Amino acid sequence: MIFTQHQIHKAPSILGRDPAGNVLVRFDDGVRRMTPDQLVEFHKLFEERIRLEIEDPYRYGAVLPVWSTADRQFAELREQFPKGVTELLILGGNRASKSRYLARRAVQILVNTPGAKVWCLQSTEASSIQNQQPYIWEYLPAEWKPAASGKLRKGVVTNITYSQKGGFTENSFVLPNGSQCWFKFYSMDVKAVEGAELTYCWADELVSPEWIEALRFRLITRNGELAVGFTPVLGYTDTVAEYLAGAITLEDTEAELVLDIKGRPIRVPRVQQCAKPTARVVYFHTADNPFGNYDAMKTELIKSPKDRILMRAYGVPTKKAANMFVNFNTNIHVIPPDRVPKRGVNYQVVDPCSGRNWFMIWARFDAAGRCFVYDEWPSQVREVPGVGLPGPWAVPGGNNPDGIAGDAQRSFGFGLSHYKLEIENIETRHARDAEDFVIFERIMDSRYGNAATVAREGATTLIEECSEIGLHFTAAPGDGIAEGVTMIINWLSYDDSQPIGALNQPTLYVTSNCKNLIFALSQYTGTGPKTSGTKDAIDVLRYLVLSGASYHDNTDLSFEPLGSY
Repeated sequence: MIFTQHQIHKAPSILGRDPAGNVLVRFDDGVRRMTPDQLVEFHKLFEERIRLEIEDPYRYGAVLPVWSTADRQFAELREQFPKGVTELLILGGNRASKSRYLARRAVQILVNTPGAKVWCLQSTEASSIQNQQPYIWEYLPAEWKPAASGKLRKGVVTNITYSQKGGFTENSFVLPNGSQCWFKFYSMDVKAVEGAELTYCWADELVSPEWIEALRFRLITRNGELAVGFTPVLGYTDTVAEYLAGAITLEDTEAELVLDIKGRPIRVPRVQQCAKPTARVVYFHTADNPFGNYDAMKTELIKSPKDRILMRAYGVPTKKAANMFVNFNTNIHVIPPDRVPKRGVNYQVVDPCSGRNWFMIWARFDAAGRCFVYDEWPSQVREVPGVGLPGPWAVPGGNNPDGIAGDAQRSFGFGLSHYKLEIENIETRHARDAEDFVIFERIMDSRYGNAATVAREGATTLIEECSEIGLHFTAAPGDGIAEGVTMIINWLSYDDSQPIGALNQPTLYVTSNCKNLIFALSQYTGTGPKTSGTKDAIDVLRYLVLSGASYHDNTDLSFEPLGSY
């Protein structure tokens, strides 16, 4: 039971403090050592605290530490992005308290922001009444929800009527401060969201990418928050894939129920940064909720497959079975830019195409044989002069498992001179941060680069035209897609049961600035059409691994295992 410090007096067995600063007390030897008067007072406070928690959980209910972790992500995102929509995906194990957290945050916004407009979304009206509306009702301040009737007297503004059987009347209510909450359902036409200007949206479970996109535009005007809750019983959905593709782990923790081959707990993510800068993922574990019967969960999961344990107890969905690069791990393969060796052999790889922009990467090989992809173009973190930030090269969408074209593929109208200038600017910047910087070889897609075109002087090729302006490319090998993909998989491979070190680490690393390539490695299945959004980024990587690119100098470079960060 929780008591404030001034209520404890001389009672011993204080366990510590919760996130709200309340003191935690244990009912054992401390109670037995109390005087009769102290014991009477203790039980009075005990009963009073129970009453307050039941009658007004908004103010006196338990606040779990993982809720504070989620609140911190919203706060950090808003500090980084004062304008626009911030997003949080809550992935939770069973009984991990994610719905209670999201309901409580919805009520906090309704209460603390006069005139707030909040939507809570579920699959159907029945599931909303069962799984969302009771939590919202529970967390409303006590003075705004008379327990006897479930109905607050209507006024010019206020309108709150609730019953356990039917939920909120007309699936909406209005608070005395003018804030209003509506309950919506995915069974509705997504066009029904048009015209609304919202402060906060709580989209629970099976929300589709189409609904997510529509909600974002409804939240823009008020610089709102979008919170999505999901228990990955069925693994990935398209919405979960959109958030997790290219996500980088910021915080992790031990998973005591999942052991490696040496009997040690593996580490699972707690907080991840999505490829979308304004979005993060927080994982709620069943053990985070002291009221969720975690001991029963452990018993249920004995001898269960690893994937089932990760999903049920930690909210971690398994990758799509069709994902080509299942061994790609953002916690291992993605590194900060400053972890790239200062010296090495540099390559540039280009996949040109008419009607859209070129896609380019830069890679460096060190003396240990490791490959570091340290830049890409277009970039999601660097503006293009005259264009601005291009946005993503590819995004999840439609029925294409390999994604569809993003804004960055739309042609900037660049000619060869523009591309040369962009390449020179990028390489000049990297030359300042490296030692003896030089591009050893430039590689271009052979099919497009060697295709003949007619000029005034006769037939020519793109590779020849580039050579005339000082960009000397060689044609990429014409090997098939399967060979290149197999080599990428080999370059990503390492023994995940052993620590990362000089004798156990992947060949391929990608810096966190290369968000388009990270997304492609996370999303690509190889089953989509040739127009798939992630194909270009995978193609340039294939050209690199098939070209024989490597470190070729005998210069003694320093060696340091990278590991994770």
